[in-house]
Amino acid sequence: MPALPPTLESCRDQPSVLSAYNLCLRLEEKIQREIDSGKNMKREMMYCRILGYLFHHLPAPAVKGNFVDEVTAIGSNDEKLLELGMHFYEHFIKPFMSNKGCPPTPPSRRTFFKVLDKPTGFGPPTNHDTAKKHALIRDGFKCVVTKMYDGTATWRQSELRRVIEGGEVPTLETRCTHILPQSIVENITSDSSKSSYTTAVWKALNSFGDPSLRKLLDGTNIHRIQNVMTMDPTVDGRFNTLKIWFVPTGETNSYRLEAIDEFWLTGRPRYVTFSTPNANRYPLPSATYLAIHATCAKVAHLSGTREYLETILTYMDDTHVLSEDGGSSELLHEAILRIASI
Repeated sequence: MPALPPTLESCRDQPSVLSAYNLCLRLEEKIQREIDSGKNMKREMMYCRILGYLFHHLPAPAVKGNFVDEVTAIGSNDEKLLELGMHFYEHFIKPFMSNKGCPPTPPSRRTFFKVLDKPTGFGPPTNHDTAKKHALIRDGFKCVVTKMYDGTATWRQSELRRVIEGGEVPTLETRCTHILPQSIVENITSDSSKSSYTTAVWKALNSFGDPSLRKLLDGTNIHRIQNVMTMDPTVDGRFNTLKIWFVPTGETNSYRLEAIDEFWLTGRPRYVTFSTPNANRYPLPSATYLAIHATCAKVAHLSGTREYLETILTYMDDTHVLSEDGGSSELLHEAILRIASI
């Protein structure tokens, strides 16, 4: 993972922000000295760099708001700074990295045409299945990136089927991809530990300076059409593991795809423009939600957290016996934290 940049160019005329960022630089330097002396402080360095890179990639209003105030209030208390870094690791990056989505589900012909023909009083999606159907209609029954058609949905519609067969266009089974993961609301129960986890996740998201986020996305609102997109399963997998993200181009509803490495964009369009047949009934993906996902992806990559979590989660899936020499202690720690959040 790269060291934090020595300066924060975007805020060079804001002394309070620079002062808070310098706390992260000082802590990074201190941890590096400990590492150089032989101590294992990779996790502490990761937490420190999560904080530091948030300064660079949080939206401008957020950098001036709660996040900076919280870092400033902690000051030179290294233990508290690391706790804050761990908070964003546990309750911001991990929920995105744990977002497995749902497998493709064949749509019902009857339900599809009911959705298409409903003239008035048409309510928003309240579960994954209806969210997928709404997103398919808005996205033209195809992946927003690759433009590959959903086979099951188009096979059941004669007009689209003729277009596909006439042009010998290949199809696939798409996924309904949530921008902000379902896990941020799925852990709301009467169990106090799970409720506390969810509260902590929303606290992290509130750092983006938009207090309406929870109201808009709590409960079944997580399935609102502004928070879902139709995606090719491969694109969905890369989006959900923070390998790719969307960056606005400045043109209306137009985005550039970026990735942790150009390899993950091979053979994919670099630019995407969202469109809808009816902006009132089928609103476009939220620019705010896409910006939060992009921030998470960038910070996770630059801080080394994405690679670390991918290694841990893969190891947890493949390993059933812990080593006797204590070499699996980090794995055990992650497993305990993961179970606690389920």
